[in-house]
Amino acid sequence: MDLICKRGLFLGFLLMLASACNQDQTSYIVELCDVKERGDESLYLLSDGGKTLYTSSSSDLADYKAGQRFRVTYIKLEGKNASKDEVMIEVKYMLPVLIKEAISPESLKGAINDPVWLINQPWYGGGYLNFEFSYDNNGSSEIKHEIQLVRDSIAQNKVYMTFGHNANGDVSQKNVTALASFPLTSISGFQSADSLIVKVLEGSKYTIYRLPVIRN
Repeated sequence: MDLICKRGLFLGFLLMLASACNQDQTSYIVELCDVKERGDESLYLLSDGGKTLYTSSSSDLADYKAGQRFRVTYIKLEGKNASKDEVMIEVKYMLPVLIKEAISPESLKGAINDPVWLINQPWYGGGYLNFEFSYDNNGSSEIKHEIQLVRDSIAQNKVYMTFGHNANGDVSQKNVTALASFPLTSISGFQSADSLIVKVLEGSKYTIYRLPVIRN
């Protein structure tokens, strides 16, 4: 077999492999969701995009309760849709999302001057201001890390905030990833503001994130 033919077969194999990988990747959907309860006390998931997600197995949500929030990785089960806004799914993984109220500086207990690194710019969804971030954590249950969103001030239709981390003395360099969501209703001045200015200590310096206020 000549070199050109071998190259052709190899390229063909790569194309087939890439196609298979793409198909596998697109079969999984990842969304932030809240756990909700129906009138019969059964649970379902409401995605930030407004879709009602019913799990194919009732045991998928057996250990959870209404009001919890997760990043859900799932497969959409074709042919089992009640409507475009109601979807039957097979859950693959559920990552807990921390839900906390934004607080005033007067309510802050302790410092929030330990570094935290944002993986994405903060975003709105599901009635929350959402953060995906990483921080250093040794994984010990004896040390409780604190994540806070503090309303610093309001000026010229802008709400100034600090997203901060208190490691409570943890000096580990083991980096972990987490998600936190803050209800927009807990952000004082949000309804009358035109933008949020969020300050984050990333490493040794502060980064400023500016978000226009989007109302439903």
